[in-house]
Amino acid sequence: MPKNKIKEIPQFEMPSNFIEQIYELSGNADKYKGVLLAYVSEDGSPVIYCKYDSQVVEFGMRKALEKYLQNSDDAESAYNIAETEEGDEDDLDED
Repeated sequence: MPKNKIKEIPQFEMPSNFIEQIYELSGNADKYKGVLLAYVSEDGSPVIYCKYDSQVVEFGMRKALEKYLQNSDDAESAYNIAETEEGDEDDLDED
């Protein structure tokens, strides 16, 4: 075997027992359990895992995620607007 040949390393996968432990810690023994986990794999692919014990918990998790994403978009938009306005002021100063 050539010295420069690198041994193939298997791609990382989140251990299922780790995800199960997070789920178990997410709520009472009987109800209100749920977890939604998002991460990016080594090759850049998004991976989303979710587990919940009822449709009510699923709905609550989805709404919380929607709110988080909307707030994130709003904050980014506000940043872009402020950045654009600063650029406009710089253009006025040059005249």
